[in-house]
Amino acid sequence: MTAIAVCSFFPSDISANVWKKPTETENVEQLNGAIHQKQEFRFPDGATYWAHKMTGQRNMMPYIFTIPIQGNSQNMMFRYRAYDESKKPYWKVVTLDQVQTLPLASGFLETEGRYIWLGKPITYVDKGRATIEEKPALALPVEVKQTPSGVELVIKLPMKAGFISEMWALDSRDPLVPWGEKMFDSIWLNLDVTEKAKWLYDGYYYQSPSTYEPTSESSFWRIPENYVLRSFLYTGGSKAARDMGYVMLKASLKQQEPEGYWKTQPRSLWLSGDYGIPEGFYDTRFNTGAADLMLRGCDQYQEKDFCQSAKKYASYFHNHAAKNRFVINGVQQGWLVSDYATASNPMIQTHVSLNHQLAEINFLYKSYMQFGDRTDKDLADTMLYGVVNLGSQWILGNGDLHYAYFPDGTFGRKDYPFLTYNDLVETQRLYRQLHGMDEMTLAMLIDSKWMWMQLNNVQYR
Repeated sequence: MTAIAVCSFFPSDISANVWKKPTETENVEQLNGAIHQKQEFRFPDGATYWAHKMTGQRNMMPYIFTIPIQGNSQNMMFRYRAYDESKKPYWKVVTLDQVQTLPLASGFLETEGRYIWLGKPITYVDKGRATIEEKPALALPVEVKQTPSGVELVIKLPMKAGFISEMWALDSRDPLVPWGEKMFDSIWLNLDVTEKAKWLYDGYYYQSPSTYEPTSESSFWRIPENYVLRSFLYTGGSKAARDMGYVMLKASLKQQEPEGYWKTQPRSLWLSGDYGIPEGFYDTRFNTGAADLMLRGCDQYQEKDFCQSAKKYASYFHNHAAKNRFVINGVQQGWLVSDYATASNPMIQTHVSLNHQLAEINFLYKSYMQFGDRTDKDLADTMLYGVVNLGSQWILGNGDLHYAYFPDGTFGRKDYPFLTYNDLVETQRLYRQLHGMDEMTLAMLIDSKWMWMQLNNVQYR
């Protein structure tokens, strides 16, 4: 799995407000030369999220639609992420009286009574296995046309045989992000939906690793765990986070398999080579992350579909743990649960990464606290014993931790700089909340990892 740091400084304010469910519509029409899909969420306060997707069948002129905005264009600002000479990101602001096209970037258009988060126009090729290859040279910038009453944004989506073009936006009468408050400017500067990650019509895509197939330098795969959504749900504090959090959860819901898990559609070369696991496999870390977001969404939006999704995944994981585990004996018997699985060989045993194991424990504890199913806590406790029974064997001579436990009983691979530390701290927090005390072996592992991080100047986030 890929380790990503996500900012979460403040508790979300969603549950403090009365959440009202939006209406969702989707239309598909056959145009002369393309299939046009349009998705729309209409929120009770008047905000609208929309997304257009054009699947080209013949080479035609671009599909064009417009967004009229009333007011003085000198007072209309477009805020987007730019980079200085040292490649450090910063917020750049242009006024719409100064430009004929918007930069090819996602950004925030703001004027009195109108606030629009615009996605970046994108054109790509579908490479199969939920992987796309971006074609930056084909994307067309949004044009800005002055009108007697204000401006008109002209959006052109290329229609070319074998190519797909998309555009999305969140349009509101109220400010979407409280710029200048707390740390929101820096938090949003780090939320990526256009560069190393893409928010697209059917979900969240992340840059394809070289070990996945298909892959290329400009390829992105649909990843089960949405890191931007994680920030929305755990940081909150803005209308954009609240509304887009719901939209993103609905997209994730559609990708969940009937059995309860989310497939990693590309083929992993190293999993295929080491364990014979083909494409469409089950990755416990990405899945547990996706389910954790559903659990959070269940609480914040009081959406029964999100609650059922989290329960369905918990049930799937219970079955996976029962079939794909290593028994670790101790005062209390413990289990270590395999990181990966495939429907084509359900009894296959893979290694157990410490970070995967901890994330699974954390999800089960939180699921128990949310729904009260005692079997979730019992499995989490058994899995924690699996970690605890191995004790100091997780610790390397230099104080760092082993990444994983292997089917032959050995340990190995280099651990992440701080991801596992975060997981350990969260496990300890949840254990303390449920049991009223710290778990001493966890405390030992936390202290050892932290000392190693300090000695090696790990930039902890």
